[in-house]
Amino acid sequence: MVGPFVGLPLPLLPAQILWINLITHGLPGLALGSEPVDPDAMRRPPRPPSETVLGAGLWKRIIRVGTVIAAVTIGVGVWAHATDRPWQTLTFLALGATQLAVALGSRARPGTRANPMLFAAVGVALILQLAGIYLPILQGLLGTESPALVDLLIVGAVSSLGFAAIRLDRLIHPAKRPDRRR
Repeated sequence: MVGPFVGLPLPLLPAQILWINLITHGLPGLALGSEPVDPDAMRRPPRPPSETVLGAGLWKRIIRVGTVIAAVTIGVGVWAHATDRPWQTLTFLALGATQLAVALGSRARPGTRANPMLFAAVGVALILQLAGIYLPILQGLLGTESPALVDLLIVGAVSSLGFAAIRLDRLIHPAKRPDRRR
């Protein structure tokens, strides 16, 4: 399908974008909402009433991690197109898998089993993503085709950069709250 800008192909079809939004924000979002609170949460001062939801540098984190998600997705698409692979399918897979990796990396306490529902939700979402590229009925709906196993492994490895990006960002740029004792 050709896009509206100078005849360039659309990287993802509208149905693919909707599918990704449903699987990456549905179950994983609910599971992240039940994530146990960070044990140090009560030791930090409260958020000032004037601070927005995106305060304390959250909007900057969204931009930084979003840039990694975009770079992985576009990079996979360009690589797949240049090497005559099913580029649109691999781009679709990369976007979904990278967002799921970010969801796993967004945990307050990574490395614990405190929220097994998150692992289950991400697992179900990943199975649905794979179903979207392997089940014939969904292939017709989403415009995907079955990629080779080696391509899946490559996209899986590159998509893990989403996990690394969010964890590294939290280390380099910890959320800062103003001292309210003044």
